[in-house]
Amino acid sequence: MIKKYCLYLGAALLFAGCTTTDDYYDRDVFIKTEGLEQYGCYNTKDNLFVPTLKGNEFTIITNTRDYRDLVQGCYAAVDFRYFDLIIGQYWVQSNTEDIKYVYKKNRYNEYTLFVEFLQNRGGRPKYVTYNALVPKLHPLDPVFVETRESFAW
Repeated sequence: MIKKYCLYLGAALLFAGCTTTDDYYDRDVFIKTEGLEQYGCYNTKDNLFVPTLKGNEFTIITNTRDYRDLVQGCYAAVDFRYFDLIIGQYWVQSNTEDIKYVYKKNRYNEYTLFVEFLQNRGGRPKYVTYNALVPKLHPLDPVFVETRESFAW
């Protein structure tokens, strides 16, 4: 009798945990990014340059031809069949020690690249170039970039 009771209780608890309104799809999905440094470019924050960018802007490069035409400072062999390049510039007030990236997709299929510039003392104000190779995007997927500075002192 007790085994039967435990079996019914276990089955009830098992099915009570399942719901059609589960919030699994409401969570943000973090996606791995790569940088052009992995393709042989060095010091990309200072060496890369995109002349068409004005101010704190970014662009998404989806093919090799656009990469060769728009990006100056490094000609990496990126496989644009699988990746898109988000590249932009940001005005910083002092020397940039490092750049950290977090790329995520929310439940509305909106992609956001969070770029954090780790600053240290010294240097002069200037534009710094950031870049992230992300998995191939659909042409209609909205992409946003959020930037911020944090200080290492």
